[in-house]
Amino acid sequence: MPWTSSGSLTSDRIPARQPTTALVKQQAKGKSQAGPPKSKAVSALETRLHNVEYASGKEKDPKGGCFCLAREHGLSTYVPLCYGCGLVLCNLNLPHYACPHCGESFLDNAHRSELVAQVLEELRRQVAKEEEERNRAIEEAGKAEGAFPLLPSASGTQGARRPAGKGTATGPQSSHKVLSLNSTTKKVTVSSYTNTPISSRPPSPAPEEPRRFPPPPREISYVKQPPDPEHPWKNIQFPDLQYIPPPKDLNTHSRQQRERDGGD
Repeated sequence: MPWTSSGSLTSDRIPARQPTTALVKQQAKGKSQAGPPKSKAVSALETRLHNVEYASGKEKDPKGGCFCLAREHGLSTYVPLCYGCGLVLCNLNLPHYACPHCGESFLDNAHRSELVAQVLEELRRQVAKEEEERNRAIEEAGKAEGAFPLLPSASGTQGARRPAGKGTATGPQSSHKVLSLNSTTKKVTVSSYTNTPISSRPPSPAPEEPRRFPPPPREISYVKQPPDPEHPWKNIQFPDLQYIPPPKDLNTHSRQQRERDGGD
């Protein structure tokens, strides 16, 4: 029977396999790995975007948040004030965590989409900024290479220009062969060696964890002892304090002070 477009074979009834979501993500990941490596700023923004999109927002920061009231750190650009208690939040209080004081969630239906759009815009600007800096560095490197003639390579052609950032500061790897003769067996041995340059740059130190301010004490500090009826104005909290009234005549006080110090 001849083949028809309606599909008379049994195999024609099998639906075509559609790519799964995991496969699509894997392909997108492979495309991103083909480009330059991501910076720490881009990776941090991508992590923040994922947390804002998928976190419940009900969990508190396991590090305890920060109660500096934006005096020690900058004011949060996402949620500067808690929606519930009005606590002033600094930039150490991430938006996908609940309020460190009252536990109010910042990822309700009314605010989650706004936070996602804000983080997406920050990510877009950061990627565009790094791309512009990378293109500017390549352009400056090309201008610097154009000022000097290129030396011919071993094949007689001029060496190709390297894009900026591809060269190594310690030099490329070099390999050589050593021909040795055994005096006893009279056999020749060829050994290959490769010298790998060692970077002289010290490892960058790990970033220090910013200081976080703890919450205020739950119990208010006050004097629990009842006042003394005979001395109602006595400072019970600091009983050793003494009040010294200022002198009525400041000139007399200064003259007496100079006489005690041995002056005129």
